[in-house]
Amino acid sequence: MNTQQTKQSLAWGSLLIFFGLVSLLELYFDLSPWMWVAFLAMAGLGTFAIYLTDRTNLPMLIPTYVFWVLAGLISLLLFNWLPDELVPLFVLTAVAVPFLAVYLINRTQWWALIPSYILLGIGLMVTLLTYGWLGDLWVPTFVMFVIAIPFYVVYLRNPVEKWPLIPAGILTVIGLAFLLATGAAQYIVAIALILLGSWLVWKEYAYRL
Repeated sequence: MNTQQTKQSLAWGSLLIFFGLVSLLELYFDLSPWMWVAFLAMAGLGTFAIYLTDRTNLPMLIPTYVFWVLAGLISLLLFNWLPDELVPLFVLTAVAVPFLAVYLINRTQWWALIPSYILLGIGLMVTLLTYGWLGDLWVPTFVMFVIAIPFYVVYLRNPVEKWPLIPAGILTVIGLAFLLATGAAQYIVAIALILLGSWLVWKEYAYRL
């Protein structure tokens, strides 16, 4: 067994022992939520310290991140700084961040944008539903547009490739159909007129410059 595998085995074994002892303490002393925050923060510090001893041991950053996010979530709830309605958004965003970090660190790992985008989209939809800002036929409208956006992005990054416009166009048409069914036609027309007028004004202004 190599050195890194040995360190990982020792780390995970130590974590299991640590939380086993904490669970026993919970049985006898009824630990407060702040004690759990402290234990989670300590566990995160422990795994992060192991990572610092060997910067190639990237897997140790995963439990570090999870422990600190959980500690942060509990703290925000205890301070009443995070409404219950926003907890799903917080959790889904926290899960999406590591995937986004993978892409930002190495731009060739574009696949990481897919789960991060899906998680953020779901988090936004759940939040809108919770606050009553999204309902009935607005839900499929939202879903269709959210799925269509990545295809438009693919096309804009490489206009030579026309195929992304096919699924993007189909999804957009379906989304617009649901949108029209919500009775929002008058808003669509008004917004379209404003956008068209703004584009004409900008085009004329840019031409004069």
